[in-house]
This record gives sequence, C-alpha cells and structure tokens, in this order.
Amino acid sequence: MKLTELTINNIGGIKSLKIDFKPDMNIICGPNGVGKSTLLLAASFPFFQGNTQKIKRNINSPTGDVSLKIQDGGAHFNPVANIDSQLPSDFMHYYPRDGFDKKKLMKFETMRNFDYQHLAALNAESKLLDDEIALQIFTGVNLFNIKEWFAKRVLFENVKDGYSLNVIKNLHLAINCISILNPEYSFSRVDPRTYDIFVNTPTGEIWYEYLSSGLKSCMSLLLGIIKEIELRFPEDDIYAPEFDGIILIDEIELHLHPEWQARIIEALTTTFPLVQFIVTTHSPHVVQNAKSHQILALVPDENGAVRIKELPNNDLGYSAWTVEEVLLDVMGMESTLSRKLQNLLSDFEKHIDADEFSKAKEIYEYLDVALHQNNVLRKSLKISLMSIREREE
Repeated sequence: MKLTELTINNIGGIKSLKIDFKPDMNIICGPNGVGKSTLLLAASFPFFQGNTQKIKRNINSPTGDVSLKIQDGGAHFNPVANIDSQLPSDFMHYYPRDGFDKKKLMKFETMRNFDYQHLAALNAESKLLDDEIALQIFTGVNLFNIKEWFAKRVLFENVKDGYSLNVIKNLHLAINCISILNPEYSFSRVDPRTYDIFVNTPTGEIWYEYLSSGLKSCMSLLLGIIKEIELRFPEDDIYAPEFDGIILIDEIELHLHPEWQARIIEALTTTFPLVQFIVTTHSPHVVQNAKSHQILALVPDENGAVRIKELPNNDLGYSAWTVEEVLLDVMGMESTLSRKLQNLLSDFEKHIDADEFSKAKEIYEYLDVALHQNNVLRKSLKISLMSIREREE
C-alpha cells in the first residue's frame, strides 16, 4: 500500500497544500511552524476511526478537509475527511467507510524513549484489535510491549512446533538491528527469571533500558516496526522486509548524534525495502544523506501559505553539499551565523565604511579570539581593517 497524494485545505496552519509522495522515502523539512507535524497528522487522519480532539481546521476558515489518494495493489482509494472541529474542546467524530487496510499504516510520535520496565510474567499473545490500531494513529505505535514481544521470542525460539520460520527470521532481524548503527553494541541475552533484555556495549553488559537515548530511539523504530507487523498480521505470517505498508515518523533524528542521523535513513530503507516512509526532520545530516527526489522542503510564501520549495534535482542527492549549504538552500535558514556574530559583523562593516579604525579594531580583536581557529573570516576582517589604516596613513 502506498500514499500517492495528499491534499490539505485549511487544517492547522496550512491553508492549501498538495503533495505527491514517492513510493520509498519522503523526507519533509522546513522551519518551525511551517506545518510538518500537521502534514503527518493529515496524512494519517483518514486511517483513524473514533473521536479525537487532535485535528483542527484553520481558525480563520469555516471549513477544512483532507483528501488522500491510496494505492494498494490494483485497488485505488480516495478517502476525504471534512474537519469541523476548531476549538480546543471540540471533538471530531470520524468513521471511515473506505475499504483500504488501515493496519498497513504505522505512526511513530516523538516520544521514543522509555524507562526500565519490570515484567512479572509473559502473557499470551493476541492480535491487535482495530480500535487499538486506530488509537495508535494519534498516540503513536505502542513502545511498551516491545520488551515482552522480544523476550518471549528469544526464550521460546527453539520450542518444538513453536514459532513459524518467518517469526524466527524476524527475531534474528531484530537482533541484528541492535547493531545496525553501531557494531560495538549487540544483543547479549534474555534473563529467563526476570525476562530482562541485556545488551553488550563497549563498557560491558547492560540492561536494554539503560542504553543511550539515541539507541533507544533507534530500537523503538526498528524493533517497533517488526513487532507491529507481527501483532497486526498474525495470520499472514509476514517476514518484515516484505511488508509494504506506510510508516510515518515525526522528527526522525530525535536523540541521535549527527553520525547516526546520517545513517538512520539507510538503516530503515535497507531493513524495510518495500515500505513507504514519510518522515519529518530538522537535521541537515538527514537531508545530506538522502536522494534528491526524497526531499520535500516546506516553505511559507509571501502570503503566509505553505508550498513545496523547488530544489535542484541532479539525481545525486546532497552528499557533496556542506551542512551550511543544506541549511541555507534546502531547509530555509536565513543564516548559519549566530545572532550575536551577525550583529558584530554588521557593526564592523559600519565602522569600516565610516573609516572608524579604533572601533572596527575593537570588534576585530574580540572576534580574533572568539572565532574558530580555522575560520577564514578572520583573514578577511583583518584585510578590511588594514585598508582603513592605509587610508588614514
């Protein structure tokens, strides 16, 4: 199943926006407040059923609506949802009639950290019900049952006539995912008395819950996807890399060091090659390591509406671009300099233009100490300063 098109009219801060999605990875970037999270909410809403206070029409509009185009095999669906709620206390009642498989959409919110969880027992496994899946559209995939799901499979992997071949393959895939961003980390064992999961690290064996926030964020995504595939489709016995659904992830780079931000997209697309990902990011490192067709840069226009920025498409991506070039030309930053440095440089130029040597020298001497030791700006400032002295002499 793939989401091919999304149209939003007067939802949240988005007045009107139409997006065509690629079948593999779609990375949405842009400044704060431009509507990245609203876009994910709108894309997922027609999969929801029940009552919610989360989605709202634009405060200045009497109507709002969301329209999707979905393709699932040879079938095509075009669900349209009219959004009536506006006030914070308003509930939106929605019960879709379309026949597309709502279990094929997963959404991960920004809460992807977790504390130690004590398991008193391992419970019998049951298929996720439709209302549970619908709830996860807005609350995000349940991360708190990953531990029980994983521990159960490790402990009973070798039971005769137990798990199917694909479940065992999914377990091994999950084990390998623990090392996918850093091979110095690996699965160690599950304690059969406490059901605790242990992981090998460069400093020794630790509890799964004591991993860094970055690793826990990655495990929440990678293991969470495998777990959801099994619990949503128990009768289908799906090998996770063959799952062809839609996965929405808000702030893909959450908790990750820049090196891991650069790898997370490849980790997801190689582990789940048939999935359509729609993710948001503030990270230039994520954009740097993406293919050019995968980037959807949202920008506000002069009238306050949101549009997709036209970007260079050379089929080579942005791996040869600097972080500064990505921030300025893709992600819409006005400057990569701090506000203080911008003000100092502006004052320096004013003093240079006014031939005020002593005042310009004062700023230069401050920046000569404060700038990075390899910053080429230092040399250009010195040349400008010396030009005043030469004119004075």
